[in-house]
Amino acid sequence: MEQTEASFMDYILGVDGGGSSCRAAIATADGRLLGRGKAGSANIYSDPTQSLSSILHAAKEACKDAGLTEEALQQTFAVLGLAGANAHNAHNDPIGLAENLPFAAVQVVSDSLIALEGAHDSDDGVIGILGTGSNFMARKGEKHYYLGGWGFHCGDQGSGAKMGERALEEALLAHDGLRSLCPLTEHILRQFNDDPRKLSEFARTAKPKDFGEFMPIILVYAKQQSRLALDIVEEGTTYVASALRLLSDDGKLPIALLGGLSHAYDSFLPPDLKQFIVPAKNDALRGALAMAERENALNT
Repeated sequence: MEQTEASFMDYILGVDGGGSSCRAAIATADGRLLGRGKAGSANIYSDPTQSLSSILHAAKEACKDAGLTEEALQQTFAVLGLAGANAHNAHNDPIGLAENLPFAAVQVVSDSLIALEGAHDSDDGVIGILGTGSNFMARKGEKHYYLGGWGFHCGDQGSGAKMGERALEEALLAHDGLRSLCPLTEHILRQFNDDPRKLSEFARTAKPKDFGEFMPIILVYAKQQSRLALDIVEEGTTYVASALRLLSDDGKLPIALLGGLSHAYDSFLPPDLKQFIVPAKNDALRGALAMAERENALNT
């Protein structure tokens, strides 16, 4: 989305809006952190209305934490890094996201861009964001390369949401006798009182984050060498490894893994790829603040 026009602002705000949670941080124009806030999911692609609500709540909480009134947001340059922004049609914004926010100036970018900024500063490198959703990005010189992040219905392979959905599908197939029951599917069916109708009703209205809540139990059974759990995780790992190899030119660039599943993938990725994984220099929220500070300074 295009940045709204504005002059130099007194404050900057960074927002890291993912599929499960939204974090905000407000700082002085020169980057001195003042306060933080947190809210629910902020995926602009799957639920733009919820995204708007979460951004507002997190920003207001950041002001409160900083000892500022909410009026400070009207003197703020905000960079919003949102899950789904790369798949969202900036020219068909159904809720007028920027127009419905109190900030003096807004720049909406993908959550992968602020993550890349935080992980590698301005250096070349690759990031993989692995959580409720999944997406990947690389910087090579002056160019950025995106991979994935197309949303839950047609993308997000290797994500907690996709693997959680797969586990529920397998539980229903096991209930119907088309698969053998295993520890993972038995566990899932017990959560729905062995009633497939309850499972089906849950899935009918579930958001990606709801499917993602099954990921921890999948990992538990994968570590116990349960075959189905291992198959689900290995399928996700194959996709993640392929994406990282492609963007890093087979390991020629440093790779930072981010998100709630990043440590889980540390255990499953092949050793030849793991040797190129480096710690992120900063998190995505710091990346958003760095971008806001830089863009705000350009308005002087």
